[in-house]
Amino acid sequence: MRLAPALPPGCPWSGFTPPNVDWCEREACAWIVNPAEAWSNVAYLLGALAMWRLARTSSSGDLAHFAPASLAVGAFSFAYHASYTWLLQFFDFVGMFVFCFLVLARNAVRLGWIAPQRERAAWLAGTVAASACVPPLFYAGVPIQATVFVLILGSVAQELALFRRRDASASYASYWAALALLAAASAFSLADVTRAWCDPESWLQGHALWHVLSAAALVSLQRFYAAQPRP
Repeated sequence: MRLAPALPPGCPWSGFTPPNVDWCEREACAWIVNPAEAWSNVAYLLGALAMWRLARTSSSGDLAHFAPASLAVGAFSFAYHASYTWLLQFFDFVGMFVFCFLVLARNAVRLGWIAPQRERAAWLAGTVAASACVPPLFYAGVPIQATVFVLILGSVAQELALFRRRDASASYASYWAALALLAAASAFSLADVTRAWCDPESWLQGHALWHVLSAAALVSLQRFYAAQPRP
């Protein structure tokens, strides 16, 4: 099992197991260990507010799940980056799974794989199952970050299948925008973790930009689903 470097003894979080990845930002001996990576999660809160407003004005009541899901992503990610601990890194993955399976379950209904009344159960079951896989993968030394990438690819594959069936008048502008934002976010995060672009003392961190850009992608995804007809 490969871990990030431990915090020095005497630091607020030094008694906890560190996470499995060491992002570029230098760790501070403080309650908020990685401030840029922690506070950039405010973007998910702002995104949740935008989602909440859209859900209130939309005729599709089920859009209301998007704002709490975005809030969960941001809250758990903030806790993880503030603490620099494996314990709260686990909940960071739970937050990401909450949003990923919200999309996967929605697409499963649109594809006719499950009945609309089973969507919430599929969302919950997927989140719980994926979360249960994280600890054994972590202790086996598997790069658990790949699980989120696989789920994103799965949702894209679903959407490609739906794209082939689409009505000619259907607009995919918000969906392509979401994919472009996710691609840019991933590029910044990869540059960060590989140290291709890294200034440990700067507030401009690649993984922090992942938070900001991916939050915008989630908002764009909700806008796309708001325009889709429900089965």
